[in-house]
Amino acid sequence: MDRSVQARIGARLSELLEGIGDAFYSLDREWRFSYINRAAEVYFGTGRGEMLGRMIWDVFPSSVGTELRRRYEEVAATGIATSFETDAVGVPGRFLEVHVFPYNGGLGISFRDWTERRRAEIELRESQARLTSLADNVPACMVYQIDDAADYRDRKLLYISKTCERLNGIPAEEVQANLSLLYELVLPQYRDRMLAKEVEAVREHKAFDMEFEMRHGRTGEVRWHRLVVTPRQLANGSYVWDGLQIDITDHKRAEEHLRLLVNELNHRVKNTLATVQSLAAQSFSRLGSHVDDDLRAARNAFEARLFALARGHDVLTRENWEGANLSDVLAEACAAHRANATECMRIAIEGPDLRVSPPMALSLSMTLHELFTNAHKYGALSNSSGQIRISWSTPTASSGQRLIMRWEERGGPPVKPPARKGFGSRLIQDGLARELNGVVHLHYEPTGVVCTMDVPLS
Repeated sequence: MDRSVQARIGARLSELLEGIGDAFYSLDREWRFSYINRAAEVYFGTGRGEMLGRMIWDVFPSSVGTELRRRYEEVAATGIATSFETDAVGVPGRFLEVHVFPYNGGLGISFRDWTERRRAEIELRESQARLTSLADNVPACMVYQIDDAADYRDRKLLYISKTCERLNGIPAEEVQANLSLLYELVLPQYRDRMLAKEVEAVREHKAFDMEFEMRHGRTGEVRWHRLVVTPRQLANGSYVWDGLQIDITDHKRAEEHLRLLVNELNHRVKNTLATVQSLAAQSFSRLGSHVDDDLRAARNAFEARLFALARGHDVLTRENWEGANLSDVLAEACAAHRANATECMRIAIEGPDLRVSPPMALSLSMTLHELFTNAHKYGALSNSSGQIRISWSTPTASSGQRLIMRWEERGGPPVKPPARKGFGSRLIQDGLARELNGVVHLHYEPTGVVCTMDVPLS
């Protein structure tokens, strides 16, 4: 071959070897350096001129007896290329990926420093081992991973913790081979809903959370479980699904026990109120025909207040005493005064619905009872033309959100302030303010009573 052609080929080859990114050098059949690219020169920290023509074993005497030297000699003897990972010779603490192959009568060697990757892999393996150990020993909980698939039925179980057997009665290895073994333990009434949730989650790549009952594969005991599944996007854009199955049987049983206690408490409270009402009726009835009008009025007022308190309790009982909707409190308080269409038109209610605490529900029930009672005796409901408007808003102040409720009467007889403050007025102005840490203003306008209540919602 013409020397100029050989020179061009050599120059082109040198360009390629300098640009491949990996370190590269070649050895002749006498183990002498015949070529070293710039990346190898930088890695060795020695100029090419100091190494070219010298035997590699003289340059790196510490290579005697190493895996690296054994592999070089093996390729030189057999002519079969090989790739391997090994500790760097002469550079403590570094790790290389090496490719050795026959080249130009000797050997060609390309290598790259994979120390950081190796450390990352070791750390990842150690981290996975710690997580697996944790997942395999968490009581009443099972961890698993499922790969992503366009079709729900094509998904495969990648990992499942050893706690599967304790939680479900089936060894993790068996579930790994056949995931349907777990689905068959789920009670039939939950399977369609579970399938629908999982299909939707896979289609839209969104998490789902579900509670269900399933039988233990070994004992047959039916227990409550909660399943939380979350998609996780990987660096390549695909998804690996992380699942957590938790035994919540004890929690469910505690909830049921609490419900029974609340129901029992509600029953006893209603019985107590009924007993107090009965005692009051019996006590007043013993006074006979000698009762004067004031005492009869006091008896009626006392019984009416007990009934108002009972109505407030009824609203809270339906909500397990966790709170109540303000609309339900108002509906219960107004029910006795809106018995027909005409009466409904006389009482207007306007405002956003919201949840109120049990103390607020009871206090508002009693306050509204006193206002309605007063309206029937002296105000807007004492004639056929009067009207009542109950409105409220929930502004936010510096101290937090508040409830501002306004009771306004119109069309009743002319109103004059009472000569003295009765029990009802004291209950409205003092009791409500004290119970709810709020402010109550009761005005006897000539056109009708106006009561404004300003209490914190939090």
